[in-house]
This record gives sequence, structure tokens and C-alpha cells, in this order.
Amino acid sequence: MTARKVSVFAPALFAAVIGLAFPSSAAGALTFRLTWDPSIVRPGAIVPMMIQSPVSLAGVEAAASGERFPLIRTSAGKYIALVGVDLGMDDPVYRVEFSLHMKGRTTLYRMEGDLKVQSVEFDSQTLSFPTGMVDLTGGILKRVRRDSGRLRSALARRTGERYWKKPFVMPANGRISTRFGVRRILNGKPRSPHSGIDIAAPVGTPIAAANRGEVVLAAPLLLSGNTVVVDHGWGLLTVYAHMNSISVREHQLVDRGDTLGRVGATGRATGPHLHFGAFLRGAKVDPEQLLDLHFPLL
Repeated sequence: MTARKVSVFAPALFAAVIGLAFPSSAAGALTFRLTWDPSIVRPGAIVPMMIQSPVSLAGVEAAASGERFPLIRTSAGKYIALVGVDLGMDDPVYRVEFSLHMKGRTTLYRMEGDLKVQSVEFDSQTLSFPTGMVDLTGGILKRVRRDSGRLRSALARRTGERYWKKPFVMPANGRISTRFGVRRILNGKPRSPHSGIDIAAPVGTPIAAANRGEVVLAAPLLLSGNTVVVDHGWGLLTVYAHMNSISVREHQLVDRGDTLGRVGATGRATGPHLHFGAFLRGAKVDPEQLLDLHFPLL
């Protein structure tokens, strides 16, 4: 088991470095704690990061990978964010910067958390498809590009509200046939690594929403087949692909466990299964980690 990382910041010691000024009477008393668990992460990890503050704050903002996002206040003096380490992360350190604000957006303090990213050698998988579904040309390529644009637009949603209150659940009963991160070789050519998990199940097996959220895409796409994307808020979205049928419509609110559709083999698929993926502010993250989130469920 990896240990929790705890960083303690005292502005009286750090102010000269970051250029902040504090009243001499208060500087020594201000101590901020930044914690996250685990201390060493893998590509695809979902990492809860928490800040404890000794003073009341108007807000806390984080910045990572070019995106800025607010932390959510969970209780007196505690602020939390979910940070996603993208599957493609190959740097040994992933830095998250935090800004702590007083009223009027005055920056009281800045702090950094460096996630140590473990290098992982993922398994590989060799698959065969009709040539036209791998080497895309002409009208098929245009369709795939159009579909990709629709999917990117859906995954670009950034909803500040958190829709869910309960833990996430597995969306279908079945056997996990392909894990997250597997390096795929299609018709002898290396392709992008697997950005989710595949759950093998008979055609018609119900597919449930992994948690509460809003359906932002429900459409047939050429490669991923019948596809649904659910926005859970906080920049977290889940993807359900290769469905035999879709039972929901776009802009519909769904609860955890509501039926989204049925397992199928539509699109580029070798057999009936559900592709289940997760994206956290654009980062491809391991959806199985959603089942093990350990942070206060408000």
C-alpha cells in the first residue's frame, strides 16, 4: 500500500519565495496542509487532493495541464479536487498548482503539489478487422472525423456542479476482457492505447449509468457504435460504447443505475461487449478507479 502524501506550508517561510506579504502577527500562525493519496500514481490515476486551511477562504483554485478549476469546500477549512493523470503522461512528475483566495479574489497564498508518476509497461493486444475499418479513407474518414468532433465536443463539457452523491458502480454485469491502457495492434499496426475497459457480456445485457449525471451525447458513431456520454459534473464524464441499443436521449438527467441501453457489438468491435471509459477534465483515466474513490461524499 502506498502512503498518503502530506505537505505542510507555512507562509512565513514561503512568502519571500512567492512574493506574498502577511501581517507579522498572523504569518507564523498560518499553516496550510495539502494531502493526497496515494503518494505515487500511475498514468490514468484519479487522485483526490485536499487542502486544509486555518483561515476562512473565499475559494481555492487549481491549475494543471493548462486547465484551471475550483476546489469544492467539503467542511470547515477543507477543500477538495479530483485530479486526473492522463493515460499518455510520460513525465515522472505531474505538478498541480493551487491559489488560495480571500474576499475580492485577493490571492492569499499559492502552493504546489507534485504527483510522482510511476512508469508502467502496459500489456499489448493484437486484433484483426476489415481493412476499411482500420485504414480509413474517403467517405469513411470524413464520417470518422465528424464523429470525433461530436465526441470531443461532448467530452469538453466542464460543469462546476457535482451531480452525484453516492459511490460509482460498474455499469454492466460481465467479464472484463480488456483492461485500461492496453497497447493495441490493429491489423499489424500499433494504435492508440485502450482508453477504458471492455466488459464482455451477452447481447441485450442492460447497461446502467455508473452514477447520476446528464446525458450529453447519445448517438450512433462509426467506430464506437451506439455511444452514450454522461456528464457527472466536476469535469468528470463517462463513456459507454458499442451498445446494441440506446434507451436515453441527450440532455436527459439519469440516476445511478438507470438503464442507458443494452450491450451489443456495433461499430468496430470483435464481439458483444461494453466499452466503458472515463475522462476527468480531458484526461483519459481508468474507469475502475471510479469505484474506489475515497473522499467525502457530500
